[in-house]
Amino acid sequence: MPRLRYNAATTLDGFIASPDGSTDWIIEDPAVNFNALYAEFDTFLMGRKTYEAMTHHAAQSGVDALKDRNVVVVSREMKSADYPAITIVADGYLELVKELKAGAGRDIWLMGGGQLAKACLDAGLLDTVEVAVMPVIIGDGIKMIASASAEGNYPWKLELRNVDALESGILMCKHDVMKIQT
Repeated sequence: MPRLRYNAATTLDGFIASPDGSTDWIIEDPAVNFNALYAEFDTFLMGRKTYEAMTHHAAQSGVDALKDRNVVVVSREMKSADYPAITIVADGYLELVKELKAGAGRDIWLMGGGQLAKACLDAGLLDTVEVAVMPVIIGDGIKMIASASAEGNYPWKLELRNVDALESGILMCKHDVMKIQT
């Protein structure tokens, strides 16, 4: 059964984007094999802003990592008719994630953002948190996991599975989500 894996680049102080949504602080490291990483997944789940950032990057770089892939975008603003190559879900996305996890195939990559990650974590759907921690501090921005709220289930216990330190200073950390701490 596929696992839901939150895989994101983050700053040392826990942000996945600057306040304006930019990610120009991400360090490119040739040791990161994106082709192998993408091959681990059948489905790519993300919010609208992450999708827009990915398509902007594709337009700038000429490399469309989402082309010919099963992409699910959670958005109340985007309309399916405007994006026929992807699945857009406004409501009921947690049920869709449950269905995807109950199916067959490779894992599901939760690409962001922090609000979607929090909702999946609160629903008990998130299996792993895998972060590329950049040796950068930006002080403010979009948090990796949105702030706790009254209906949130915090804190969560994570178990470290692996850490690789790259020559660039990036720490590749993999954690399993263990259980809720009540």
